[in-house]
Amino acid sequence: MNVTYDWNEWFFLISSTAALLAFWPIRRYFPPVMVLLIWIYNLSLVSSIDYFLIATPFKLYYFGDNPTYELSGALFHFFMYPCASLVFLYIYDKFELYGKKTAWYILFWTVFAVFYEWICVINKALVYTGWKILYSIPVYPASAILLLLFFHFVKKKLKALSYHWTVQ
Repeated sequence: MNVTYDWNEWFFLISSTAALLAFWPIRRYFPPVMVLLIWIYNLSLVSSIDYFLIATPFKLYYFGDNPTYELSGALFHFFMYPCASLVFLYIYDKFELYGKKTAWYILFWTVFAVFYEWICVINKALVYTGWKILYSIPVYPASAILLLLFFHFVKKKLKALSYHWTVQ
């Protein structure tokens, strides 16, 4: 495991901190079990997809300074993606962005995610070795749809179990 500390690690740290700060005020909107399930879902999905595309034979990109796994990349995966997903779900649910609004909301987040990915590439936090940013354009809406499906499934199951879904 490579542990160097330069700009891309600072970028990971700043991004993860920003995601945590965005999540912190809304953390009580969802029941703790929902937060835990969304967190685990994100870690599983992102880790599976990223490691599949990073590993042999594809090696399409890597995080950080070199192709070896870096601790900062792991911390980024652990905090950035779950917090961003919970912020995404909070806005979606709180403002009831259902129906046609969902499509526009996913489009907005896709544009934001592609822009953020581009910022990651510029800051050498993400290095392409075969991937192109255009490939990400269909990935983000697909990920958002899967996240929403998972969210609705868990929400329905929690309500069926009479788990109190209260906004605090």
